[in-house]
Formats: sequence, structure tokens, C-alpha cells
Amino acid sequence: MKRVLITGASRRGFIGRNLREALASRYELFTPSHAELELLDTEQVASYIDKNRIEAVVHGAVHVPEFNGPENEYYNDMLMFWNLQRLANRVEKILYFGSGAEFDKRHDIRMANETELPSVLPVSQYGLAKYTMSHMAQTSENIYNLRLFGIFGKYELWQIKFISNLCCKAVFNLPLSIRADCLFDFLYIEDLPAIVAWFLENKPVYHDYNVCHGVPYALTKLAEMVCEISGKQLEIHLKSPRRNLDYTGDNSRLRSELKQQLRITPMAEAIAQLYRYYQDHRDLIDPEKLKIDMKAKDLIGME
Repeated sequence: MKRVLITGASRRGFIGRNLREALASRYELFTPSHAELELLDTEQVASYIDKNRIEAVVHGAVHVPEFNGPENEYYNDMLMFWNLQRLANRVEKILYFGSGAEFDKRHDIRMANETELPSVLPVSQYGLAKYTMSHMAQTSENIYNLRLFGIFGKYELWQIKFISNLCCKAVFNLPLSIRADCLFDFLYIEDLPAIVAWFLENKPVYHDYNVCHGVPYALTKLAEMVCEISGKQLEIHLKSPRRNLDYTGDNSRLRSELKQQLRITPMAEAIAQLYRYYQDHRDLIDPEKLKIDMKAKDLIGME
């Protein structure tokens, strides 16, 4: 079994935690907590990879402003990436999760493809870090950018993440809130492990891929889906008549390479699965927190 390090797979993690559960029977996984491996420590990272004879890395850890504060987000994200990148010659490959924010979220991002990265740098620390990583991956031998746009599913922060927030509100019969409508691309987390496994086991042609649904949905349409799936006639509050910026990607490159091996769950089916999950785990949800009017950027910033 391939020995794979997954970063960001702690209990508080979202993507890494889901990958750990889905891939545990397929690979020998190493999923250290922050206490076990400090990714900002160059020597610790090198020692961990050598000691555990790591063959591949799936890098999902990021600086989380909600927990770590907004300071040094670019520095911390880049240092974690660099500490792995400098060891690329010791492993078969490194996969990491880029972001549609690389395309600069000050403007509409509409069905962006991999050849359209702008010459203008993103202004957010997060977007700039991912933009920088992408350029480093392009010139590497074995680093691959799996660029996510929106991704949703169990273990995400239901207090602020859009689709989970809607599902949880529906479970507790609360109105559904949308700050402003826009088109968004959401990939279901359950579809990601098989994609990651393909990249671990194959030699990709390119070094960056839009790993996204490829079909944009209006946020209001997604709220309507939640109502229909829940079987409840809930109010949908659209806070502003003004549209927000679209955020969608083109996954043609991914589809072309993975072909029949790529399975993307239809959106209604994915939301139905997630709604049932929150129904079954309602004891983990504090309905009082669902009543808080979250910031607009939190309700539509779903990477």
C-alpha cells in the first residue's frame, strides 16, 4: 500500500478528514495532528517524511483566519507549501488544493479554465498564496494543483458554509438566508476522494486541474432545492437585490483526462445526502447559532 501523508486531516479539518475516512482502506495513511507535526517547522517536516518513508503527499492544510487570525495568512500558507515543495524529490508526487481565488475574486469568474490565469495578482492573502503555489507547481516535476472552487459536505463549518447552513436551517425549520444571488460552482466532498486516488495512481498530463462540478447554480436555486428536498415550505430571504460576483469553473480538462473514471454527483442528490446527514446528527447543531446573521463574505465564501 502506498504510504500517503495527508495534511489538514485533524478533527477540525474538512477536506482532509473526509479524505482520511474515504481512503483509509486503499492507502497507508499518515494524518498527523498539529501537535504531531508542525508544518511551519522546516526540519520537522523533513524528519517526518523521512522517518515515515512517505511516498506521496496530499496537502490540505491551510491557515484558517477564523481560528488563527487574519495575520500572516500568506506567509503561513506559503511556508507550509514550501516546506513540502523543497522535499518534492524525496516523494513520488505532491498534490495540493488550489483555489478559484487564483483568478482574482474582485471580478466575475465565469467558467474559468486553466489557461486563463490573469496577469493581475489577486489582492487577498489567500488568493495570492494559491496563485504563487500554482506558478511553482507549473515548473515542478511532480507537484499538482487540484484547484477547487466551492466544495461542500459533512464536517464543514455549518455555521458559515452556504449549503450546510441551508440544510441545517431546514432541519430546524428556520428561514433560509442569502445575502445576494450569484452563480457558484459547488463540488460534493464525496466526489473528491476518487479524484485524489486517480492522481495518486496515474501520471497527469498537466500540473493544474479545475476540480469542480462544472455546472453553475444560482444560490437561490440551491435554496429552493433544499426546501424541495426537506419537504418544507420555508421562507427564503434574499437580503440584497444586487447580484454578487459569479464564481464558476470549467472542468473540461479534468473530464478529458479521467473520462469514465470521473463521477460527479448530481447536485440534488448531493444535497439530499447532506440534508439526511444533518437530520441524523442534529444533536451536533446548535440552532441558536443558525439564527445569527453571518457576514456576507462568510455565506458565499465557500472554498
